[in-house]
Amino acid sequence: MTSGRVQVENGELAYEIRGEGDPVILLHGGILDSRMWDAEMKALGRHHTAIRYDARGHGESSTPTERFRHYDDLRELMAALGLPRASLVGLSGGGRIAVDFALTYPDQVENLVLVATGLSAMVTKDPFVLEQNKKLEEAGARGDLPAAIECILRMWVDGPRRTPADVDQRVRRLCQEMYTQTVVRHGLSGFTLMDELQAVERVGELTPRTLTLVGDLDSSDIVAISCQIESEARDARKLVVPGVAHMINLEKPAEFSRILLDFLASS
Repeated sequence: MTSGRVQVENGELAYEIRGEGDPVILLHGGILDSRMWDAEMKALGRHHTAIRYDARGHGESSTPTERFRHYDDLRELMAALGLPRASLVGLSGGGRIAVDFALTYPDQVENLVLVATGLSAMVTKDPFVLEQNKKLEEAGARGDLPAAIECILRMWVDGPRRTPADVDQRVRRLCQEMYTQTVVRHGLSGFTLMDELQAVERVGELTPRTLTLVGDLDSSDIVAISCQIESEARDARKLVVPGVAHMINLEKPAEFSRILLDFLASS
């Protein structure tokens, strides 16, 4: 594993690279960091050049001070690493970045793997997520960080159909640690200062070969997005993973790596 930092406009990104072969870039979920891809770095590194990085406002990358675009940061990273083209694997907010990038720079995307993805400009409708978001705002207003983090865990680790006790506690603790460290170090600047596209209205413009994965226990909004991508993107198929919610790769790392490698090998 090699690591480094890339300068981007008004900031820098921390990254790691492992292996040799066709490049695959891993984009972590929002408020998380690139540690969520530990298993995939090992699995991909046997056959590919696996690259993971912390998005601006997350992990070891810089805290935003001015408005920026995550998808332009990704373009700067690829340019600095000498990658004219790569496959992108994004979970949740990382999938939003990957889709915005694919719409803006389609010639630079080999394959898209969108895991429990959102889309820029999507509207939240799931009652459970709306309820937890309200509790999150209330916790933030009174400065109760542990309660705020618990709301995020309930939405994006447990999901609407499980209790915290139903979830692998190692996964929950890892996500809790990443969420807490991101908020303490960066606040929510990675969201409040970012500019996005209106990708939810432009899914039909996606041209890369695409696989979208969704857990059957995830929120109805995320399930709906996966169905939209499958039906509207030019070359997309959907795979439902049973028994998991949002953190598919963390809950089922072996199965996820197999699915990912099989998809990449079939291109």
